[in-house]
Amino acid sequence: MASPMLTIDRSSVGCDPIELYGRLRLAPRVDEWSEGKSTEAKIHRIHPYPAKFPAFLVAAAFDYAKAEGLDVSKVADVFCGCGTVGYEAAVRNFDFWGCDINPVATMIARVKGLRLDPDCFGRHVDTVIDRFPEMSITPAISEDAVRRLAPWYSENQFNDLARLANAIKLEGATDDFQMALECAFSAIVKPTSFWKSRSTKPARDPERTPPLVLHAFQRQCKLMSEAWSQVKTRCEGNSKVIQGNITVVNGPPQPVDMIVTSPPYVTSYEYADLHQLSALWLGFADDHRIMRAGIIGTGHRRTNLGRSLRDMNRVASRVVFSLFEKNKALAEAVATYFLDMQIVAKRCHDFMRPGGIAVFVIGNTKLHGVAIDNANHLVESLLNVEFQKIRVVKRSIMNKANTPFRSADGKLSGSPNAMHVYGDEYILMAHR
Repeated sequence: MASPMLTIDRSSVGCDPIELYGRLRLAPRVDEWSEGKSTEAKIHRIHPYPAKFPAFLVAAAFDYAKAEGLDVSKVADVFCGCGTVGYEAAVRNFDFWGCDINPVATMIARVKGLRLDPDCFGRHVDTVIDRFPEMSITPAISEDAVRRLAPWYSENQFNDLARLANAIKLEGATDDFQMALECAFSAIVKPTSFWKSRSTKPARDPERTPPLVLHAFQRQCKLMSEAWSQVKTRCEGNSKVIQGNITVVNGPPQPVDMIVTSPPYVTSYEYADLHQLSALWLGFADDHRIMRAGIIGTGHRRTNLGRSLRDMNRVASRVVFSLFEKNKALAEAVATYFLDMQIVAKRCHDFMRPGGIAVFVIGNTKLHGVAIDNANHLVESLLNVEFQKIRVVKRSIMNKANTPFRSADGKLSGSPNAMHVYGDEYILMAHR
């Protein structure tokens, strides 16, 4: 790849702190990492997902590896989310291993990796729709889950979703088709609710008029059928997606050639909260709050600063100390994120073969006026676990819907009158 890049190697370990903190400002902004040139496959739209990883970035990462002379056959994504990297690896016949702590995300990723016959899927959908009118309005989930779900729906919408869920369970399809039907159901539980449109936090809009459940389900299944009609029917690579926390999960069975991933932003997206409707309806949890445990980037996990200070690298320590003066609880949450990401760097190094390349897409933000230097912290973490060199470019993300700004209380906002926090992301290409 002929693009200009900033190169940081291990000679910067132990460098002067002033140089350390300012090094990424020299990274160039590169067009091919900012915008795709082709239309994204429809399969990537089969389920809503916050901060979804653009498919063209995966292609750019593979192009970079090829230009570097890396022969790729095994790829991993340690924050696989809804499975974009997995799908893009599969169409190139690469083996893929992915993990994510979120059960809703891993379900979507697995479905995205299926190669279902559209006509056969359509017949299962028709059977579900035919059974729908006669089904019970009592959902097969716990009373706690029902109590948490009910406020998000009108009585009629809730009853129809219960009927639909029961019809899908009764269908008795094979595992792959059953999972696909559940994914279609999951994709409509938020649009058919009073959840405020395009909200990055749980927010109810009682004035909203959601679509009818059955109509939404039919449209969703049509989209999925169209997506499968476009995908490559046979892939030679093996794909495995597991639910688990990257800091403790068993890694790939064999070393991988490449990791392509996008770590979460610290305290920005509370994935357990944003996916609560799907998690509750599908029985993944009776209380979505238990899913927060172990999530990297959540504001609900906090570390004791006195005990953790010795483990944080220099970038983390500077950020956390600056934030501590503004908000102690937030400083503790950010410290937890940084410590987790240092473990992630080590695990990625362990997962890869010598000569492999890990590509990270990561952005910075601001909290209470303090720059949260996620990208520079990750660079330092990667060097500390003996990645040999890191190349860095910037990409513009100003077209990212509803996320470039924060209001005064720290909440994400689409208003240009709020504080601008998401103008750029960094692409870090770490060579093992």
